Amino acid sequence: MDRWQAMRVFVQVVESGGFAPAAKVLHMSPPSVTRAVAKLEDLIGTRLLVRTTRSLKLTAAGEGYVADCRRILGEIAEAEANAAGSFTAPAGLLTVTAPALFGRIHVLPVILDFLDHYPAMQVKTIFVDRVTNLVDEGLDVAIRIASLPASGLVARRIGSVRQVLCGSPDYFARFGDPGSPQELARHRIIGREGLFGHSEWLFGRDNN
Repeated sequence: MDRWQAMRVFVQVVESGGFAPAAKVLHMSPPSVTRAVAKLEDLIGTRLLVRTTRSLKLTAAGEGYVADCRRILGEIAEAEANAAGSFTAPAGLLTVTAPALFGRIHVLPVILDFLDHYPAMQVKTIFVDRVTNLVDEGLDVAIRIASLPASGLVARRIGSVRQVLCGSPDYFARFGDPGSPQELARHRIIGREGLFGHSEWLFGRDNN
């Protein structure tokens, strides 16, 4: 066992409060844990732990050494993580859901650009006009066009949309411009119902 691993074992013994609990955490046998700490003490040339049948206590040297071990092991873990992040690219399957029309027009181009940058990734799209359950349906990301209720999920606002009432110049030339919402009752209306549509139109004042 190298010194780095022996230091790891020693720290776990201290944090677990004993050799047997540390062995269970490390998936090692208790005698192996005992030998690792003894070898570390031999290498350093001093006692780190005072062991009795009922207790385990750090010596003065052990108190300073365990603090140094924690710092060194943390720096090693950070260095490995930084090195791994520098030479790896995202890979795997990403599942994205969005409303059908919005997904095809706005989300799909972003996904294609994403795949150009990260060719090791795969993206599965589910463009449907219903509220999907991320957990039950195994989804990673959902694009919602709505006010979201409180939940345990993480949400980020990425934009806003607004509804407009419009008509073609030819239609207005034939039937006239409506001067108020009440005049819409005599016009030919094409509406949309469903997930994001409503049979009742509400109008405010001053663009509200």
